[in-house]
Amino acid sequence: MGIKLLAGMLTALLVFEAFASGLPKTTDLRQSAMEAKSGSKVLVVYVTMEGCPYCAKLEADLLTAAYGKGDLDIAHFVELEWADQQIKDFDGSKVSAASFMEQYGVVVTPTVLFLGSSGEELSERLVGYQSADFYWQYLLEGIEQAGLWDAD
Repeated sequence: MGIKLLAGMLTALLVFEAFASGLPKTTDLRQSAMEAKSGSKVLVVYVTMEGCPYCAKLEADLLTAAYGKGDLDIAHFVELEWADQQIKDFDGSKVSAASFMEQYGVVVTPTVLFLGSSGEELSERLVGYQSADFYWQYLLEGIEQAGLWDAD
């Protein structure tokens, strides 16, 4: 009976870890872009990687709480994991996540992309993370510069 309990606890921990950030995840960029467009919002793609300590710090310092409070509702915010997986690109074709990262020149995580409905970059991306000191402002500026959010 102890082994079953331990196995159950381990399963629960793994499920919790998979959803700990609470950030919406995507593997279908075409669908995410359509949802962003229908809401007249910029698509913000947060590129992460399992085990990335900087991603974990960014989520703990800023993103998870901001998303939970609705502060990211000004954009269509999705997390895309850089993993060994197939994703749907903006044109509907299936590509590897690695191929997508190469196409966009993503070389480190976290990277935040501000994208239009066809996948075009609309403002300067955010690369890496050190501290919350200005990061929120840079994120808001990226959304504003994309031209799809009015700061007033």
